[in-house]
Amino acid sequence: MLTLYLLRHGKAVKPGGLTNDFKRKLNKKGTAQANQVGYIFQQEGIDVEQIIASGAQRTQETAEILNYYLWKKPIEFDDSLYLATREKIQEILVEKANSKNVVLTGHNFGLSDFVNYLANDQLVMSTGMLVQINFNFDDWNLIGPNTGTIERILEPKVHSF
Repeated sequence: MLTLYLLRHGKAVKPGGLTNDFKRKLNKKGTAQANQVGYIFQQEGIDVEQIIASGAQRTQETAEILNYYLWKKPIEFDDSLYLATREKIQEILVEKANSKNVVLTGHNFGLSDFVNYLANDQLVMSTGMLVQINFNFDDWNLIGPNTGTIERILEPKVHSF
């Protein structure tokens, strides 16, 4: 059985000024969201073998915070996940996933579209949200429409001051 954790990056600083969108960092709320997801993973002993993330600054930071709690291998960053479509996300996952439990950290609207494609749902992922999808097979090449089941939705509840 395969398990995919789709994690939308935490809340980022507002776009504008001289900051290029790709280089936008997490704000305090986004950092807290990523820490909350990581802490829950650690407390529950969730076994993640691989993290694949967009190369954008906010997704890198989100993935690195999660990885801190998991103490895992280096994260695989892929710039082509930046604002990727559902089709591109699937292509990258099939190409790079090499374990049974994978976290993919990325952006909307591609992530929401991918969840809905895999699990026949109408979910819109908010920042910091994690969706766990389970598959009843062991080959990433078999993922496709309606092949997964949403096992869990984790939406961090944090307040910014």
